Amino acid sequence: MPELRHLRYFVAVAEELNFSRAAERLHMAQPPLSVAIRQLEQELGTSLFERTSREVRLTEAGLALLDGARRTLAEADAAVAAARRAATGEVGSLCIGYNWSARFDTLPALGRAFKRTHPDVELLAEEMRPNQMARALRAGAIDVALALYPEVVAGLTYQTIRREPIVALLSAAHPLARQDAVRLEALAGEFLMFPRELAPRLHDFYVGLCRRSGFEPKLSAESARSRWTIGTWEISTAALLPASVANDLPDGVVVVPITGTGEALEFQLAWRSDNHNPALAAFAALAERVFAPLAQV
Repeated sequence: MPELRHLRYFVAVAEELNFSRAAERLHMAQPPLSVAIRQLEQELGTSLFERTSREVRLTEAGLALLDGARRTLAEADAAVAAARRAATGEVGSLCIGYNWSARFDTLPALGRAFKRTHPDVELLAEEMRPNQMARALRAGAIDVALALYPEVVAGLTYQTIRREPIVALLSAAHPLARQDAVRLEALAGEFLMFPRELAPRLHDFYVGLCRRSGFEPKLSAESARSRWTIGTWEISTAALLPASVANDLPDGVVVVPITGTGEALEFQLAWRSDNHNPALAAFAALAERVFAPLAQV
């Protein structure tokens, strides 16, 4: 089987019909080129060129080889290019696990930006609770997790990509629904805390926020996501979420900014430290740019 370099030499000579011009095109000296062509002819057992002092012509065998040699070289070049694109994350696939709060703006913004720069990478997304993400990452079910305060476990790498202001979700009939902003302590007794096992770090963040505002949150068996989806938002119920939820509010629900805490909600990426998917590296690098500089609240 001829070597690819010999086929490249042959095609150059066949297209130039001049050993000197072919050598210049190949950035090599003419004698080694002539030797390589003779080696190729010996390997094939036939002459590929008719050489005279005045011209070089393809033999019938040379004509028969030329089209196949061009196809072989084109396929080899395409394979090399594909390998290089895969190595830089330009092709392939990336599976993203995200929590509910990321669906309003953070994940769509990342997806649009990544598709502009990496149109040939297939993006797959699966909504999941933060308490499921570490297990999914370790099992290889997802490449990267996007969440508010994902669980911190050994073997994972974390990257904060966005900080968002905190808003209160209230029924449109709530007495504070038309305020420009409210202090968190005004919602004492109304803010319902979801079960800790759903998202431990986010739960602890909210509990700390409430305690610094002078009250203990009420525990609830439901999450804000459940009340939002089912449509059971009560007049006396409040939830804390990132400001981007305002992009897609259900009927009868409003957002009111929380003031006075000096805190923000952090979206983070998490991935297995031994995951060397180039598309993942490209995604993480882009995420850092999309929301940079991180919003300060």
